[in-house]
Parts: sequence; structure tokens; C-alpha cells
Amino acid sequence: MKNIKISIIVSIYNTEKYISTCLDALLNQTYSNLEFILIDDGSEDQSWNILKEYAKKDKRIILIQNEKNQGLAYSRNVGVKKASGEYLSFIDSDDYIDFNYYEKLIESILKNDSDMVVCDINSVYENTGAVLKNSGCIGDPNLKFSYIHTGLAASACNKLIHYSLFENDSFPEGKINEDLPVIIPCMIKAKKISYQPEVNYYYIQRDSSIQNANFSIKKFDIFEMLELTLQRIEGCKDFEKIRDSLVFHQLILLLFYEFVKISNFHKRVSFLKEYRKRSKCYNLKTNPFLMDYYQNVGKKTRYFYQMLLKCVTSHFLFLASFLISFYHFYKNKFGSIQIYNDSLKDLEQLAKQNAKLKDFNPKISVVIPNYNYARFLNQRVGSILRQKIKITEIIFLDDCSKDESKKIIDQIVTSISPYISVQKIYNNKNSGSAFCQWEKGFTLAKGDYVWICEADDYCNKHLLSHLVKPIRKNNRIVISYCDTAMIDTLGNLIQSSVKQDIDLQHTGHWNRSYVNEGMNEMKQYAYLNCTIANVSSTLIKKGNYQDYFAYAKQLKQAGDWMFYLNIMGEGNIAFCNKVCNYYRIHGNNVTSVTKKNEHLKEIQWIHQYIRERFTLSDYQENKIKERYQYLKEVWDLKRK
Repeated sequence: MKNIKISIIVSIYNTEKYISTCLDALLNQTYSNLEFILIDDGSEDQSWNILKEYAKKDKRIILIQNEKNQGLAYSRNVGVKKASGEYLSFIDSDDYIDFNYYEKLIESILKNDSDMVVCDINSVYENTGAVLKNSGCIGDPNLKFSYIHTGLAASACNKLIHYSLFENDSFPEGKINEDLPVIIPCMIKAKKISYQPEVNYYYIQRDSSIQNANFSIKKFDIFEMLELTLQRIEGCKDFEKIRDSLVFHQLILLLFYEFVKISNFHKRVSFLKEYRKRSKCYNLKTNPFLMDYYQNVGKKTRYFYQMLLKCVTSHFLFLASFLISFYHFYKNKFGSIQIYNDSLKDLEQLAKQNAKLKDFNPKISVVIPNYNYARFLNQRVGSILRQKIKITEIIFLDDCSKDESKKIIDQIVTSISPYISVQKIYNNKNSGSAFCQWEKGFTLAKGDYVWICEADDYCNKHLLSHLVKPIRKNNRIVISYCDTAMIDTLGNLIQSSVKQDIDLQHTGHWNRSYVNEGMNEMKQYAYLNCTIANVSSTLIKKGNYQDYFAYAKQLKQAGDWMFYLNIMGEGNIAFCNKVCNYYRIHGNNVTSVTKKNEHLKEIQWIHQYIRERFTLSDYQENKIKERYQYLKEVWDLKRK
């Protein structure tokens, strides 16, 4: 590997609690040609003394001490001027990185001949220890715009950048969001940007940090920073598209995400007035990226955001503040799901309780496919063991996770194995498909029915009771499933039901519990779209489905729909009109046009597969055409 020198710039201010973790990760990198420029920005704690001790141990450290606190931008500018490396990296002193971080980033640069490389940022919540993985942030890694059109675009910390890209663009001093007018121009100037998914930057979310501070007028620095950014990139290719993307991520999401945190009604009105004054020139309501965003949030949330934006842009600021007050009331009363944070001792007790339940037919095998969901595993297993139906076995399938998953699974298995049959299967290489894990689960399962419990999902204690009720009366049922709600990573309710999303023909079919012939279900309803929103909501009869999994594996976006259709043809299907399952949605991922096109092609392929099984009526063919037209419009594929 070419021995490229990297300069790592770290600004330190009163982070004595975190700096050792940060520096240990830096100094023990598997890549060694590193230069550490550590700038103490007038710390009043023991940070400077800690830095001096580290400097004695490693000659690669260059220490700089500001006479007084000057701010992050000032320190970074000092670091850039001092740096002698070919590539520059910025690390915040309360964060840390993987030990092979720079080795993997340099590999990506050399392999792709890029002058900037981007990785994912994992948010680590200090108060709970939870880790939120912000993966999948890049739509199409071959398109530069995919890197700009993400919520992580402006961060300096998850990037390795060639020093030449910083020419003439310094960090604006005395401002927050100072990354924006430096990093975005660097991305525009870069000849090529590459993406490295194998390593992560770990961003510590602490209550005292700048970004997590209470809302203040300082937040409006973003308007000045956005204006400076647009001045620096004016005349670049796709300027208007980039401008609209930056306005969406920096201004519109500021309104949606930050203003709802302001609890005082009159302060909100004051801040909203300032927001409207500064944002008038950007035509927020017609921003072209709003439609995609609205498709990724729940119906009620979408209406709230649409009304809020309309009120603000129309100068109805008291009404906008009232809407936010109502949002707080609704969220506090209806908007959260109780999620137990079970300890190992709790899981052991729950396993004991489940073991004391009467033997039950049909026997239920639980399969837990997992990939990097360590933070949810205790909650997931706890929700399984709370069921009022006796569990026959639990099978953990880890698909080569890179977090603490295997360690946590080991601990859980040790705790519950005396009371319930449990096994763990760890892949040495990622399978690349969820259906490989599903198939493995069906092969290993000993029960009559298989419950695939995705590791990040959750359920209430009545799910199995409702799903097995029709099965005990009708042994031809091959799929039994229930209504699903959607929650975010913290367990807040996003959408209370998926019925409006699956009943595209507005039939009212899911307004009651039912049992139906599988082929009839397919012919009348499931021919148009996937009507089972989440596998965690289903019980599926054990069987040899090798051929069905082979079909599913051919599809990257719609394989679950194909799998369910084939299973339906084996017997009857049952639905429970109760929300017992909670499907966790991660972040606001923007899907690339390429993936949308691929998804549409897969949908068309499934429709052709259905036509080969039975004849579709003229009405159904028209519904399919309407579906294609709708998807092309909302996915903006008409002109592609």
C-alpha cells in the first residue's frame, strides 16, 4: 500500500472525560503514517495536562495551545495551516473511531483514485449507551450528488480529504455549522468521492454539546453559513439542484426537527418570526426534495409538517406555534410505545416464566436474524419471552455483525439456555441477503410454525396469542399475521397502523380480522402490492420452501412480496386486526434513482409472474398501470 501521510486535526476544549478514549483510538491505528495536530482551545479543565502526557509517548503528536478560547473554526484553521500530510482528517475530541479507520479510508482512496472518502457516522448516546448506526446514507456512490444530498454531507468528521481541496476556503470563525461552507465546496471541487462502509466514526451525543444545546438565536448562524456556501459554489455544475438539497437538509429539517423541541410558546413565536424573515428567499414549500421526504414519514406526521410549513411561510406564526404545542400534547399522550430495557437478569426471569407455561400446539420456533443491532437485542428477546404462548426454541442468526452483537448474544444465550432451547449461528461472511438467513432459520427450526423476529423490531405480549388463535381452528393456515405500527429508533410512534399503506385499492379488507383462501387473497388483493408490511408480524408454517427462497433471492427490493405470494398458494391466510407488532424505521434514508428504477423493474417482474399463475381482469390491469404511474411520479422517474 502506498504510504500516504495523513494529518489528523483535533480541537480540544474541556473534554478531559473523553480525550483519552479519542486519543487511544487515534494512536493505535493500524495505519501508521499519521501526524496528530492537537490544539487545546483554552481548556479550563485537565485536558492540556492529559495532552502533554500523550505527547511524551508518541513523537507524531504536535501540540498547540491557544492563549484563550477561540472556537472550533479558529482551531481547525490553525491545524490546516500546520498540517504537512497529503490528506486531512478532522476528529472531535469527545468522539472516537475504529482502529482500522485510516487503513480502510486510504484503501478506498487508492482503489477508486479519489481525493475524498466518506464513511458512516454512528451516534453514541452517552446517557444510555445506545448506538444509532446512520448507515445507507449514500444513494448511488458513483454520483457526487449522492454524497451532497444527505444529512451527513456537511460534517468534516467522517471524511478524509486531499489538502488541495481546502485552497481559499477557511472555516468561518465564531460561528456554528462552520463545516458547511468548507466541506460542501471541497465536495464540489473533488474529482472523485468514494464511500467506505467498513469503518465508522463514533459521534458521542452528550447533553452539553453545542449541537444538543437548547435552541438559541445562535442556531440561525446556519442561514449565514448557507449563504456563504452558495457564494463559494456559485456557477458549479447542478448549482440549483445542490442549492435545493442544502436548503432542504439545513433549513427545512431545522424547522421540522429543532423547532418542535422548543417548549415555550412565545419563545417559539419569536424564533419562528426570525426563521421566516431569514428563509423567505428560498421558496421552502416548493422545494423539490420535500415530496421524497413526505413519502418516508407517517401520514399524520406528514400532515403536521405540511401544515407547519404552510403556516410559517404564510406568516401565521401563532398558529404554527399552536400546532407545535398540539404536537407535544399528542406525542406525550399517544406517541410513544413502552419498550422494556431488559437486563440479562430480567431475560433470565422471563425465560423461567415462559418455561412454566403449558406445552402448546402448534409449536413455535423463533428465529432472530441480526446484523449490527446489538442495541436492540435485549428489547427484542424480552418482547419474545413475554408472550403468553410457550416458545419451543429460539435461534439466533448473526450475519457477521461488526458491533457488539455476538458478545450480547453470547450473554443472552448463557442467561436463558437453562430454561429454553436456544442456539446461535454466526456467519463468518455476510450473506448479502436477508432471505439466506430466513432460509437457514426454516431449515433449523423444529416447530410447526416459524416466527422470524427481526432483531430491531418489537412486539407486545399478546402477538402470539392472536396469531395462533385462528391456526388452532384451521390447520390449513400457512400465514397468520397482524397489523403493524411503525416506530423510530428511540421507540416513538411514527405511524399507528399500516392498513392505509397496504390497502391501496381502498377495499376495507383489513378493517376486520379474517381467514381467506391464499389464492383468493392473491387474486383479489396481494396481486397489486405486498400486503404484509413486516415479517416480524407473521407466523409462517414450517415447510420446504427452497424453491421459493430461490425466487426471493433474485430480488433485492421486493423479495419478501415474492416469498409471501408463493407461501399463500400453499393454503389459507389469516389476519388479526390488532396492532401487536412494531416495525422500527431507521433514519431518513434517501433512495437513489437507480434503486428506484430497480425496484420498479422488480415490481413489474412480480406482476408478470402473477399473470403466469392466473389471468388478471381488465380492472386489475388498470390498477397495475395506475400503480406504475403513481410510483414513477413519487419516485421522479418520469424523465429518467
